[in-house]
Order: sequence, then structure tokens, then C-alpha cells
Amino acid sequence: MQIIKSRRKTLCIKITPDGKVQVLSPLFCTDRQIAEFVAKHKAWIEKHQKSVQNKAEHLQSADKEKLRALAKEYIPKRVEYYSKVMGVTPAAVKINSAKTRFGSCSAKNSLNFSLYLMLYDKAAIDYVVVHELCHITVKNHSAEFYRLVEKYMPDYKLRKKLLKDGIN
Repeated sequence: MQIIKSRRKTLCIKITPDGKVQVLSPLFCTDRQIAEFVAKHKAWIEKHQKSVQNKAEHLQSADKEKLRALAKEYIPKRVEYYSKVMGVTPAAVKINSAKTRFGSCSAKNSLNFSLYLMLYDKAAIDYVVVHELCHITVKNHSAEFYRLVEKYMPDYKLRKKLLKDGIN
């Protein structure tokens, strides 16, 4: 377990992509407070470590070229559909093999999507598409940004949870 102290106000637990536990702590927290917090969240930690391990196993066993072909077939069509609904146009749509980021939107409005998205439910994929298209209009993750996401996808929180819950 790694403890990172900073000027933050709350305790937070993160599971790294390799399954390790990171505790982000305010400077004033004692080791005992941190240990109690971690003990209180033991079930959450174990659940998320298992999810990370499951994801890693899926990524290793996935046929990368097959996923790339599926992504190139499916994702641009969804981008095209939602672009029309939302009235925005990306500069480009690219498929990459990123393992830690589902999608991104460049400053020049080029959208990138991970081929590994194809391991997730289609509702989750559509959420990532709408999320990245919203970045064409709002370049950050402010309340304004999430209001825009919600405008086009009222159930986005459920879809986002599908990504957090892991691969099917």
C-alpha cells in the first residue's frame, strides 16, 4: 500500500492499473486514521482489485486485431450518429490500443478511442462516444460539461458505471 499525503481535504483510495492500493491523504491524517479508513473499505478494495485483475486477464487474452476491426466498424458509426444528434463535428476519429484511457479529444477536436472499448457493453461505448463529443464544446470536466453530457444521454451515470464495473 502506498500513502500519498498532500493538501487535499479528504481521504481517498485508488487501485492502480497493476492492482496496488494507493491512499491519498490530507497532511493532517495520522497513520492510525489511514489504517482505520483502509480497514473500513476492505471489501471495496478487494472488489476493485479483482475487477482490475479481471480486466488485465481480458486484455491479455483479447485478440487485438479482431478488437481493432470491430472498433473500426462500430465506433465511427456511433460517432457519426451522435455527431448529428449533437450538432458537432470531430476533426477525425481514430482507434488506438490505449489500455488505461477509453477515449480522448484533442485540442483540435480529433477523437481517439481505445480498441479495448469493444470488450464493454454497447451502452458503455456510446457513453464514451458522447463524452468525447461533448469535449468538442466543453474542454474540461466541469458541471457545465456534465450537464451537456446529460442533455444527450440522461442515463449517462448508469452507463459510466458499466465502465467502472468492468468487462463483461
